[in-house]
Amino acid sequence: MRTVDEFFSPSYFTTYFNKHLKGKKGGGRDGLSPIAFWSKYGDELPIFVQRCKEGTYRFSPYKEKLVLKGRGKPPRVLSVPSIRDRLVLGVLNDYLQEMFPEAVNHQVPNSYISDASSFLVEHFYKPVYCFKTDFQHFYDEINRKRLMSILEKRLDKNMLLLVEQAIATPTVACKEQIPTQLKETGNKGVPQGLAISNILAGIYMLDFDEYFSSDYSPVLFYRRYVDDILILDPYLSPLFKDEFESEMDKFQLDLRLSSNKTSLVEVGKSDIDYIGYLIRDYHKISVRQKNMQSYLNRIARLVTLYKAQKENRSLRPPFISENDKIETYYKDSINELIAGFKSNNHLYGWLPYFQSLTDIALLYTLDSVIHRKFLNDDRISDEFRKEIFHVPDVYWDLKHHSGSSYLEDYDNITSVDSMRRLLIKWGRINENLHYQDDDIRTMYYIYLETKKKFAQRTVGQTY
Repeated sequence: MRTVDEFFSPSYFTTYFNKHLKGKKGGGRDGLSPIAFWSKYGDELPIFVQRCKEGTYRFSPYKEKLVLKGRGKPPRVLSVPSIRDRLVLGVLNDYLQEMFPEAVNHQVPNSYISDASSFLVEHFYKPVYCFKTDFQHFYDEINRKRLMSILEKRLDKNMLLLVEQAIATPTVACKEQIPTQLKETGNKGVPQGLAISNILAGIYMLDFDEYFSSDYSPVLFYRRYVDDILILDPYLSPLFKDEFESEMDKFQLDLRLSSNKTSLVEVGKSDIDYIGYLIRDYHKISVRQKNMQSYLNRIARLVTLYKAQKENRSLRPPFISENDKIETYYKDSINELIAGFKSNNHLYGWLPYFQSLTDIALLYTLDSVIHRKFLNDDRISDEFRKEIFHVPDVYWDLKHHSGSSYLEDYDNITSVDSMRRLLIKWGRINENLHYQDDDIRTMYYIYLETKKKFAQRTVGQTY
């Protein structure tokens, strides 16, 4: 196990910055980009690294970012740190993962559904009951005193102080004046959006998750994805909600269940909605209507833009004016939206997220809407239509070959020349101008981050 000194050293901070922050945007209250921060404060790195180790480092107030969750729902409040604080929090996250490896979630969401599907197939011969719930205001309700008591078993005093400072730092609106004396943020809550948010939540729930995964019942299937709980068991009693809340009290979670999202049903008697999927019966896993519509709306919008820009050059993206380039641009964009892509060994996009569905008829319905409705237009050539991917083909390739035949793998893009070619194809730079290598890398990674965020929005946030 690596020590504090191995993580909190100028060399580790430099490596982390170059690998995780250099090619990203800013966003904190300081208004600095990573490159601007490094050129201005890079020489001060040893100073704030030492402050971290001494427990005297202080975080700047985080910038508030509101994420809309839908009509009638309060927005999710994210905390956006300055670049300096993002660097510290990123390294602190690495250190916490080293100290609490069992709290690191290595599963992707669709694997939860795949596991649930396997459990249901295994037990299809008898009734299985599903208990589904979520923790109300999960991150906001985490008891800091309990969290710190868990952390102190493995962290030294100064690292505890660093974590405590990170979660106690207030989040303020962008234009809000920071008072001379900052208000205390209370004894509850972990800010959402920080590099350490997920690992701290995992550490907080560690004993509870372990109990329900292994000790509560030899048959019970338990999964928690952030604040969403899914339990399957042939022997759940009608009073299981009370039993579950009793166990929450035993573990002193100090959390509450959302009453309107808590249900106990027999599998097959009604649809079970979990992280965007619909469990319809023991053999049929489908997708929530809202998530399907989001997928189709994105594709329809791209097809509409293609038809408009094909006829009107003035509407085309910067640096893409030739007809053959606009054809390639939209063919690749539509295909990537249908199939997704790979980056940092992670699959992004709608189909990669929902690859655990078993409702094959749905795939053909989606494909029919795309090819027979969206692309069925005299303004779209047969050649263009033939080059657009088919949803079932991508699905089966994902299932059997991890999408290697259809998904663009950006992990293979390592040279500046290949990055430059992609930036030209995407219409991000003028191919007739010269750009420095560092500028090419920065623009490439920033745009790749934009593509990732777009791919995640395509799925639709359900948690």
